[in-house]
Amino acid sequence: MRFYGISLFLVFFLLACSSSQNSLNQVFPSRFYLDVSKDILETLDGNTFVADVRGLNPIFGRALKIKVRGLQVESVMDINSSKVSTAFRQWHQFRQILKESKTVQIRNLERGSEGFWLWADVYIDGKILESSR
Repeated sequence: MRFYGISLFLVFFLLACSSSQNSLNQVFPSRFYLDVSKDILETLDGNTFVADVRGLNPIFGRALKIKVRGLQVESVMDINSSKVSTAFRQWHQFRQILKESKTVQIRNLERGSEGFWLWADVYIDGKILESSR
């Protein structure tokens, strides 16, 4: 009787290990397409926007803060007034670019170092968005 109990335990243990291993190897898409009218919720500054990313777990993919990799902008919180006005101009430009785009695609997602946000390569109408400097 003891042999059957141990055997049954081993079978369940092996089944549990194999099923958990499959969930760890789950592959996510390398690129995500955003619907401009539905998925992009707001623009926070000149290189950051909030979006719902379909294809990610709803816990992580809803209202996700995304920063554009390679797009350098000034801070609105700077003491220098000329930098603040530049930051507002960059924010407005970025908002218009997103609003007027036909397709927005994010690729190469990477978790931010501090906080709950992502770095991403952002493609607007097929062209990568990056600083012109």
